[in-house]
Amino acid sequence: MQDTVDKIVKIGLILIFWVGTICFANAQQTPIYSQFFLNPYVYNPAFAGQDGRSVAFLSYRKQWIGIDGAPETSTLSFHTPAKRNIALGGMIYYDKRSLLKSTSVSISFTYKALLNEHQYISFGLSGGVSMNNIQLDNINDPAILSDPALFDLVDNNLSPNASFGINYHIKGFNLGFSLPSLFKREVVGIEQFTTVELDPVKNYTIMSSYKFPLGNGSLSLEPYLLYRVTETLPNQWEALAVLHLRDLIWIGGSYRQQYGATALLGINIKDMLSVGYAYEFANTLVDDLPDGTHEVQLKINLGKPKEFTKRVKVDPTGNRDARFYSDGGMLFMEAPPAEEGNSDGIPIPAEDYDLDTYYHDEMAPGHYVVLNKHDSFESAYQYWADIVKRYGHKASFGYSSRDDSYYVFLYNSEDYLQTEIELEKTRLLELFDDAYSLEID
Repeated sequence: MQDTVDKIVKIGLILIFWVGTICFANAQQTPIYSQFFLNPYVYNPAFAGQDGRSVAFLSYRKQWIGIDGAPETSTLSFHTPAKRNIALGGMIYYDKRSLLKSTSVSISFTYKALLNEHQYISFGLSGGVSMNNIQLDNINDPAILSDPALFDLVDNNLSPNASFGINYHIKGFNLGFSLPSLFKREVVGIEQFTTVELDPVKNYTIMSSYKFPLGNGSLSLEPYLLYRVTETLPNQWEALAVLHLRDLIWIGGSYRQQYGATALLGINIKDMLSVGYAYEFANTLVDDLPDGTHEVQLKINLGKPKEFTKRVKVDPTGNRDARFYSDGGMLFMEAPPAEEGNSDGIPIPAEDYDLDTYYHDEMAPGHYVVLNKHDSFESAYQYWADIVKRYGHKASFGYSSRDDSYYVFLYNSEDYLQTEIELEKTRLLELFDDAYSLEID
């Protein structure tokens, strides 16, 4: 029944979002990124914190190699979860094309509203300032220099910028809508600072995606569909698909309406760095373009995933009654026979087992798919009880003297690659989308 409801909700939202596109007019041009799938935050502030840890992104884009004054775009962004339902972010954007240089700086706030264990809606709002600079010194044409209107233009023009986004997520599926320019602004003008004028619906972006495993889980496919409206260009859709191999390598391609195809390639270096490259083939609709567009993007993971443990109510009479066994120095736990249930529907274990013998066992060296970290046995047991007994997952937990902590985990192995595969499969479950890998030496 719940699956049917989820499908109806998903289909309904798709219809609302996509049919709703006819309600708006064209708007001004927004930045284009070929590898937006690595960092959807650049299009929608509602995606801040989606990695479950602090991350930084650096991208460089060079269009139409061989043409003087062709656009160059550099972007630096950062976002991090601050609390379980709150994320913060920031972005610096620099664009140079011909005589015009544009720079913008913004910060963002994102709130995630949990609907249930499998779905949520996040809302993001960003704000900052933009500056446009005209390089008048580079104009050598006498006819242009003699134009009286040129002297009324200021070479630096400041204006506020703000954007808003919303994203619906359910079991690997995302559907987002964003307004990248809430304020109307002029690229150049006769004033140092542009008067604030609210004009939110002149440009917008709609993006949907779904990531799902293929075969035994070593492969996963992630298709995207994007629709953007800008003021200076025709409305445009873009389709993209990325194939992930063991969460180590990705390869893909995209097609952008009225532009052409793009090839995508990237690699993850352990759990620290991701490097992506995109090549946009020369637009076949425009003659005499000598070459296509190159785009490079770096993703840097800063620290470990942040943990925001859920509080779980468990009958205190069952906190310390379960059966443990040790294998290779690792502490495991099995769901014991149940005699009755408590008010939360969690079975109370039988009282035939003594925990003291196994209380301080060490987690063996290896790689783990970790669901949560705890400072005490009681806290770890409560979380484990909820995972195993309420949801039926075969989790275990163990103690590590390295940091005097308890870890609840779904999988462990000496094989790093296989652990990464299992991590990818685990993250596809909405309940565990913040799972992470842990290495114990």
